[in-house]
Amino acid sequence: MLRKVRETRGLTQKEVALAIGIPQSSYCLIEHGKRPADWRVVQKICGLLEVQQEEIFLPRRFTVRKV
Repeated sequence: MLRKVRETRGLTQKEVALAIGIPQSSYCLIEHGKRPADWRVVQKICGLLEVQQEEIFLPRRFTVRKV
């Protein structure tokens, strides 16, 4: 979803990474779901792309812990 929104805005991964102050490689991992983004980065991405965090950062899997 993040990739689709970014592309709709006409931005490259490198442009987003520069705008939010992280390496392009880190942004790529976040976009592909291979690295979690911290709260600060999520806020910057959402601000740049003008979306609510719930629109693009939804958990894909839920883990159930046995108590």
